[in-house]
Amino acid sequence: MIRNAVSTLVRSLGVVGVTAVEVAALSVWLGLVSDVSLLSAASAVAATALAAGLFVEGLLTHLTVNGRLRPIPPATLAGLALAETLLWVGWLAVVRWVGVGDLLGVAVAGLALAAALVPQHTVLDNVLRGRDPRSSLVERATIGYSVLEAAGATGWLLVVAGTVAVPSWLFSVPVAGFSPRAVVGAALLAGALLVEHLLEIRLAMRAVRRSSRVTWRSASSIDVER
Repeated sequence: MIRNAVSTLVRSLGVVGVTAVEVAALSVWLGLVSDVSLLSAASAVAATALAAGLFVEGLLTHLTVNGRLRPIPPATLAGLALAETLLWVGWLAVVRWVGVGDLLGVAVAGLALAAALVPQHTVLDNVLRGRDPRSSLVERATIGYSVLEAAGATGWLLVVAGTVAVPSWLFSVPVAGFSPRAVVGAALLAGALLVEHLLEIRLAMRAVRRSSRVTWRSASSIDVER
């Protein structure tokens, strides 16, 4: 019982930590590129910061799922962080191209982001389970939380950009130098990412536990035969 309670606590802290890192990385990135071209040097610096944040997120996710059970594959996680950074930059480029005031265009860009996130999340799930990263590119579970993440990102961007109005009473609430739109948008993003990471980590941990039980049973049967 105590072991299960500790495991649940560690997983919960891991989910919160992973979510906080990704929200911070995306918020800083969007803030840095909000008034500059995505082809500028400033955008390159912002993208590098985003990639670093996503890499840290990947490390924390792997530690939350596997602990010390499996070695961390830093090169694979770095590649995934770089690929996801390109997805976010591409998504924002499409949104700027259609215009953030075009709700239909932004929604289509969100659907494209969701579709692109499916193989990204599936490959990460493969890595977390200790499988070949390319063993599968689409899973039913990853489709669900990829759509959730893209929806949260779309809502976040629409609120931050002012396309969707923020309740007027929020403007009287002190938010430590941040605009109410930024705070509300970040809260929307954090809520979506929290659920997404919870589902992602729960899915991977369930598979890891099954694998551990199978390994233990196989080892026990070998001992009995001896």
